[in-house]
Amino acid sequence: MINATTSPELLLPVGTREMLEAAVKNGADAVYFGVPHWNARGRTEDFTFDDVRDMIRYARIRGVRTFLAMNVLVFERELWELPEFLEKIISLEPDAFIIQDIGLARLIRAIAPNQEIHASTQMTLASAEGVNLVKSIGFNRAVLARELSAKEIATIKGGTDLELEVFIHGALCVSYSGQCLTSENFGGRSANRGQCAQSCRLPYRIFVDGKEFRDTDAQYLFSTRDLCALPKLAELEEIDVNSLKVEGRLKSPEYVAAVSRAYRKALNKIPLDSKDMEPLEVLFSRGLNTGWLDGDNHQELVNGTFSNHHGMALGQVAKTERGQIIIALDESVGSTYPQPGDGILFENAALSVSIGSRLYAAQVTHLPHPKRGEPKYLRMEFGRDFDTRQIAVGMQVYRNDSPALERELRKTFTDRNLEERIPVNMELSGKIGEPLKLTMSDGPRHSAEVEAETPLEAARNSENRSKNEADKALHDLAQKELSGLSATAYQLKHLDIQVERGAFIPGKVLRTLRQNAAEKLDEIRCQWKDLSPKAEAGKAFLESTRATFKSAQSSPEKPQNTRPMISVLVRNPDQIAALKGLDIDRVIMDFDWGVKYDESLQQIRDLGFAAGMATLRIHKPGESHYLKNILRLCPDFALVRNLGALSILKESGIPLTGDYSLNAANSASYDWLLSQGLSTLHPSWDLNSTQLFDLLQNIDGSRLELTLHQYMPAFHSEYCAFARALTTGRRFPECGKICTKHKVEILDHKGERHFLQSDAECRNTLFVGKPQSALKLLPKLNAAGVNHYRLEMLTEDTETVRRKVVIYTQAIRGKIAIEDAIREAGIQEKYGLSEGQLFNESTWQDRKK
Repeated sequence: MINATTSPELLLPVGTREMLEAAVKNGADAVYFGVPHWNARGRTEDFTFDDVRDMIRYARIRGVRTFLAMNVLVFERELWELPEFLEKIISLEPDAFIIQDIGLARLIRAIAPNQEIHASTQMTLASAEGVNLVKSIGFNRAVLARELSAKEIATIKGGTDLELEVFIHGALCVSYSGQCLTSENFGGRSANRGQCAQSCRLPYRIFVDGKEFRDTDAQYLFSTRDLCALPKLAELEEIDVNSLKVEGRLKSPEYVAAVSRAYRKALNKIPLDSKDMEPLEVLFSRGLNTGWLDGDNHQELVNGTFSNHHGMALGQVAKTERGQIIIALDESVGSTYPQPGDGILFENAALSVSIGSRLYAAQVTHLPHPKRGEPKYLRMEFGRDFDTRQIAVGMQVYRNDSPALERELRKTFTDRNLEERIPVNMELSGKIGEPLKLTMSDGPRHSAEVEAETPLEAARNSENRSKNEADKALHDLAQKELSGLSATAYQLKHLDIQVERGAFIPGKVLRTLRQNAAEKLDEIRCQWKDLSPKAEAGKAFLESTRATFKSAQSSPEKPQNTRPMISVLVRNPDQIAALKGLDIDRVIMDFDWGVKYDESLQQIRDLGFAAGMATLRIHKPGESHYLKNILRLCPDFALVRNLGALSILKESGIPLTGDYSLNAANSASYDWLLSQGLSTLHPSWDLNSTQLFDLLQNIDGSRLELTLHQYMPAFHSEYCAFARALTTGRRFPECGKICTKHKVEILDHKGERHFLQSDAECRNTLFVGKPQSALKLLPKLNAAGVNHYRLEMLTEDTETVRRKVVIYTQAIRGKIAIEDAIREAGIQEKYGLSEGQLFNESTWQDRKK
């Protein structure tokens, strides 16, 4: 274990027991691993409760904190089954839980008020206002969205006193965490439930204005490079970020060891060299960069030519010979050359050609004569079964595996001789006729004293030894027996012997004292405040929440048999005119960059409808102008899509309604969000119909809004695919606002098209091309008390908008049969109509399958 000398905390991922030891022995201050069955990495192994207890104990003895990730949404039925589970897992005394679900956080607080909880990056916290709002729930720390620059992180730090955690290494998601519905829509696997299908890593074809766009290398349009924040580490320290987090619970123990060592070394102000960087690229890398920490750079963030692990870039093929290939080495390679047995990858991305082989031998050379400024060359030999005729000059070459490197890293957490241990001082004392005592201390904080079961006896031949001989014999024996700590976390630093001369001390007694003292010191270092979790308190909290909703439902002041309220969301001003004279109540404006709201607001009111404005899905520092616009125009209501906007608008006096992006999945989440000033709230799109109606049993249905028609949002990203694929611009305005000039569709691996759109902050949303309709649920929704329905438009022209709205309003008002409405709605859709996730009636299955 390498002790940290400075803050901030270095936090490492743990997917297996070996990964835990790799992290702890290579410099981690804290580790995080998944709560059994309840974490956002469904493909990691599930630990048993005994495993979790042992891992927490192992880490705590060594001064390392443990965080349990429970960062998934929790559905209503599950919420009521969780109190006993939570009591049991909290009793294991983790240092903190990492939580996405607001209801779950409140439940943990009810069960164990002193338990530390951290707001997961899945909560999409990107501003101080959002961070401060979750602080009121009881969160102790916020894990910020990965899409923030260092400057934006500094601004957030200056606006809150809550601890902040920032990702510094590992895979980047192209979509904001907690706002990705791609796996759900494309593969029926929810990222908010730990089942990310990594749809962003798949190839896509681009269509611009109806024609396939081939003038780009971005086949893997949404596959980001990996994050490496080592160049930004000093800046993050200067900002005073509390915790630096590494992604990678699905990676190897060797990967964890390599990343831990590199960042520990950097935090300890020890200069890094090529040997430190080598494993970060070779073990797993899609190409390393600083992600969003330096701001937007859409060209660098996504390579576009591949999506899998490629490792360290070596250079290009310069020449091929029989059995040998000569490559021109990149300057960045330095002195970290491939070794025999390494995996070498040759690739021609333009032709989708990838060929790999094991290296037999390698030698640095020059061709034909070394010149100043000429690159180094590497002559590589391969086995007889490798046909070098497959390899062409100009192909890119990567080193993507190294057994030798992995063996060296493995030693760091398996070789006891290399392990850095906790230094301890010992004092051995005793008098003849009294028990021998051993005190073991790791410093001023922790000290353990044990004594032998029997009194000390006098040595029979003590008179035959000189004083010096007796002292030396005792010292040698004690040093030998008491320093045998290799099976513990400790190492003997100093031994003080205060034993009466002439005493006889068997080696077995010393070994027993050493073992007992080490075990007692372990227990002392493991001591933790008793959290006394109580499942009954959690159940009482849930019953109280349900009672609050039921009381509101049965209130004599509540109007009965309310006429359904229909809202239509439009995405360009031209769509508003199509709504004239229709049987709707409200219109929500959700316009693109640069579109004015003033005239449209008045136009909607002139048509006799309530006019609403939607906030953006994300709120970052310096982006309050769209909220100021809402405050200036004072619409009839606002659709709130993020916690930062909720924090700013909740005291404005403008009626507020909450959107699906707030990820409300259970009654405890609903209760808190509604208490923040929302009149109605849309449930998370992670719920299917079974889970939706479970929720409706325990809340007031009149305060739930459901969208009956919409193009489901898949990715919602800070990254601009328009700029990456269609321009060379790194960011706005270098992109030339290309998103406003063309209609772009994305074709997936199933042959289905999807719509790419930008918002007022240049963020991209990929909308599923086949819209989702919930018409089939309408009778049951009405029976459950739901009376707020929404219809969302996307790019439809005015005529199509009008036809769609007429069909749905007639169904909602009971003027046409549901079956007829579904048939008519399907006719209107270019790519067909989907029932979507809502009609997946199955309950959540084992995510390990």
